[in-house]
Amino acid sequence: MAIKNRIGVVGSGPISCAMIDAINESSNGEVIGIWGRRFHLAKELAKEKGVSKVYGSLNEVFEDDEIDTVYIATPNASHYEPAMAAIEHGKNVVVEKTAFMTIDQANRVFHAAEKQNVFVFEAVRSIYEPNFQILKNAIKKLGKIHGATLKYQNYSKQYSALLKGGKAPLFDENHGGGTLRTIGIYPIYIAIQLFGVPVKSFYFKQLIVKNIDLGGTCIFEYKDYKITMLISKINLTNDSISEIYGENGTLRFHSLYDIRTISYRSIINDIEETISEPISDNSLLYEITEFSECILMKNRTAYREQKNITLKAISIIEQALNGGTL
Repeated sequence: MAIKNRIGVVGSGPISCAMIDAINESSNGEVIGIWGRRFHLAKELAKEKGVSKVYGSLNEVFEDDEIDTVYIATPNASHYEPAMAAIEHGKNVVVEKTAFMTIDQANRVFHAAEKQNVFVFEAVRSIYEPNFQILKNAIKKLGKIHGATLKYQNYSKQYSALLKGGKAPLFDENHGGGTLRTIGIYPIYIAIQLFGVPVKSFYFKQLIVKNIDLGGTCIFEYKDYKITMLISKINLTNDSISEIYGENGTLRFHSLYDIRTISYRSIINDIEETISEPISDNSLLYEITEFSECILMKNRTAYREQKNITLKAISIIEQALNGGTL
């Protein structure tokens, strides 16, 4: 029997449900048990997914000797404590994006993981998807890069509640909300993966509600070009197409995660060809398979690469929200 990465799930919301399906679909992982703030919901999810264990407390998750890895899918602001507790118990950690609120938290977590000889991964699905790899390889078709526009604009009904003085946790930075932290991570990760670390970065907020990150324009400045990211939870748009421009043509792709359509249009012959491939209905499959492979094979080279990207992305977000530049 093949050795598998045995995973305990912390959180019982929609993303946990999708991740459990992805783990079950993978060839190298299995779900051992589930914990949720509301025990009855965790119990219902476990029954639905055929998971035998439902934990009554977080400590039960960390103390379970059957578990190799803890998957954390609680609200952003509550990632740090369970991640540190899992590491202290010798568990690997997969934590939903955005992994940690500050670069100080991230450094502490990764330092603790090094001491315990375990791995910590941030679950940003897009960079593990097969079509992202196709996109990355297709960059060379463009020749000299002229720039790019990366879009993630998705209107949230919580904006209306915010304007009326109601609850809007999506925009509450005290609970890990705010547009840059919740969805801005996708274009930032993609930009770093495709183009490297920028020379400078800037974030221009939409200044509609004071001290609330509703979205805005993030710019990465490189030596010869700029990457523009349009990020918003208050703009309604029918066009989510992102583009990368070069001397020879343009790459276009729909969505910054769950990437299903990529095309290349050549300036030479003005022909647009589709270069993407069909992928799984559940695109979380690719990241969890990669994480499990890395953990089982103890691939520290791949781990360090992903750790460095996480640290750089969190640093950029933190400085941008504080009004600074990289």
